[in-house]
Amino acid sequence: ASPAKRADEAEPGMFDSIRIYPSVRQLWVGTLATNTAFWMYQIALGWLALELTDSAFFVGLSGFFGGIPIFIFALPAGVVVDRFPKRNVLLCAQLGVMAAASLFALMIYTGTITQLWVLVLAFAYGTSMAFIFPTRHAIIPALVEKKDLSNAIALNAAGQNATRVFGPSLAGVLIATVGLPGAFVVAAALQIIAMLSTMRLPKAPEATHTGARPRMLASVTEGLVYVARDPMLTGLILLATVATVFIMPYLNLMPVFARDELSVASQGLGLLMACAGIGSVAEALSVAAFRTTVTRPGFQVVACGGFAIIVLLFSQTPWVAPAALLLGLSGLFSATFLAINNTVLVMRAADEVRGRVLSINMLTWGLLPVGQLPIGWLADRVGAPNATSIACGIALLLVVLLAWKVPHLRPGSEQPD
Repeated sequence: ASPAKRADEAEPGMFDSIRIYPSVRQLWVGTLATNTAFWMYQIALGWLALELTDSAFFVGLSGFFGGIPIFIFALPAGVVVDRFPKRNVLLCAQLGVMAAASLFALMIYTGTITQLWVLVLAFAYGTSMAFIFPTRHAIIPALVEKKDLSNAIALNAAGQNATRVFGPSLAGVLIATVGLPGAFVVAAALQIIAMLSTMRLPKAPEATHTGARPRMLASVTEGLVYVARDPMLTGLILLATVATVFIMPYLNLMPVFARDELSVASQGLGLLMACAGIGSVAEALSVAAFRTTVTRPGFQVVACGGFAIIVLLFSQTPWVAPAALLLGLSGLFSATFLAINNTVLVMRAADEVRGRVLSINMLTWGLLPVGQLPIGWLADRVGAPNATSIACGIALLLVVLLAWKVPHLRPGSEQPD
């Protein structure tokens, strides 16, 4: 029986897309592997930066160099995703990220790593991820029927969030047992698994283009205009920008919180990050099971505001157990917002511009360094807890302002067609 027939015969369930579509299973395996490596890398990079310099500012600076490529390349990446076979784009990007992780491991093992090389390799890693993230979302509609699309997107998000559980935990254990080089070696090996899984994806036919292709700038402009004309897409991307610039930088400062505020080692850092991931997985799976969640007006505003409040409370908590609980809640709220945000973006965007729409959303992640650098600088002067609290307070004010200025983000509002 064809996947479509089986989908019609089966009762709706949480794991429908993975059960019915073999290609979704391959994509999911690759997502687990590449995002586990990504979260391991985030923990290992932060710990390396702190060990090299003992400076919260350099931790923030390394995060800046890892994130700024997303800002630089996000829009061109969207054009590439729309123009070229998505499977090939994924393979090339994953090769690049594997090479960066391998060089990190080699230079740390040989003792040749320097602050400059940390920044250079972080930039290279971030450049590859700028292509991986939007491509993995944009390829989903080609793998499933439309009625299963929201389930497939939510399950992909659940896979991404699941890696926030075991990725940081694995990194913490490896750093403590085999050292930083071993952590980077495992991260590189996981990228190889992601490449092998991507190679097994079907070579879906790409869109046929007639006439001359528009220039890169014209293609980027077309995507920006498309988003600007849709109030729902515009509002969601603005909300994502607030969360990324003012709330998400707390993750970059987690090595500082773990070592200086909560007095736990690298293993403790991994466990703290895993707590955030547990909440993320639980909520992402609930979005997959309850597919009507994406239609609830204003739900993402409540989730984003709650995310800011929980992180603010975490930043002022000096005890490990309450901090772990708050991190779990922060993962739940952030996953709610991100899962709904990604689902609505994919479902609302037309096929021919979907890659560009997702790259514009990815551009908000490219703004993460805009928050990381000044918050890291502020943390050196007033401490990580106070710097994070100030940023979350600003985020709350902006969320309220957006809900006031953008009617489509308000609870109970009518959503645009």
